[in-house]
Amino acid sequence: MTLQRTWQAAADLIWSADCAGCGRELASPLCGPCRADLLGPVSRRESSAPRLNPADGGPALPVWCAAWYAGTVRHAIVAWKRTGRYELSREMTRAIARSAEAVGPVLAKITSDLVVAPVPSRLARRWSRPGGGTEALALAVAEALTGAGLPARPSMALARTHWSKDQAGQASRQRQAGREGTTLVRTRPDQPVLLVDDVLTTGATLLDAERALARAGCQTLGAVVLAVSPPSGQVPDARGV
Repeated sequence: MTLQRTWQAAADLIWSADCAGCGRELASPLCGPCRADLLGPVSRRESSAPRLNPADGGPALPVWCAAWYAGTVRHAIVAWKRTGRYELSREMTRAIARSAEAVGPVLAKITSDLVVAPVPSRLARRWSRPGGGTEALALAVAEALTGAGLPARPSMALARTHWSKDQAGQASRQRQAGREGTTLVRTRPDQPVLLVDDVLTTGATLLDAERALARAGCQTLGAVVLAVSPPSGQVPDARGV
C-alpha cells in the first residue's frame, strides 16, 4: 500500500462526522449538495485573475476548473488545506480528475503527450497534508488524462525556494511581490507542461511557475485547479470548456 493510500485509509477511520462544506452532521466528508458545488461545469476562468499573464506577453494562460472559491467550496478546501481534514483528499482528487477529463480533448489538439506539474507548496504545508496537497491533485490529473487517451505523466519538476512565504490573507500586490522568483525548475520537462494547483486567486503563483518554466525553455499549456476566486466577490455563470 502506498503512503498516500495508508494515510487515506487511516483518515477514513477517524474523519469528523460533519460536512466540511456546510457543517451538517453526517458520517461523510461532504454532503451531496456540497459535493455538487465542487463538481460544477468545467470552464476556463483565467479572466478572474487579471495578473495572470504569460512570460511572452501573449494571451492569458488558460485555467480550467469546475468550482468557484466561495461558500461551501471555500469552506471545504480550507478544511482540507489547513485543519487536518485528510479524508477530503479523496473528494478533491475526484473533482480535479473530472475537470482533467473534460479538458483532455482540448489539450489533445495541441500535443500528443504532456507533463503534469504540481505547483509546489511550502514545506510546512506539505507536512500538514500527508498524502494530499498539489502532488495528489497532479497525480489524479495525469491518471485522468491518460485514461482519456492523452498520455500524461506527473513530475515534481518545480520546487519552492526556502524564503517563500504563506500568501493567505495578503492583498493582490503583496501576493505578486511575494511570489516573484520563488519557483524553480529542478527537473526540466521534455514535453509541454500542464500546471496543477488547488486554488487560483490573484494568479501570482501560477504566473511565477509559468515564468520559471519559460526561462528553462518549457512550454506551459495551461493549468487545472480545484477552484477560482470569483471576480469582485461575485459568482458569475460558468461557460463551457
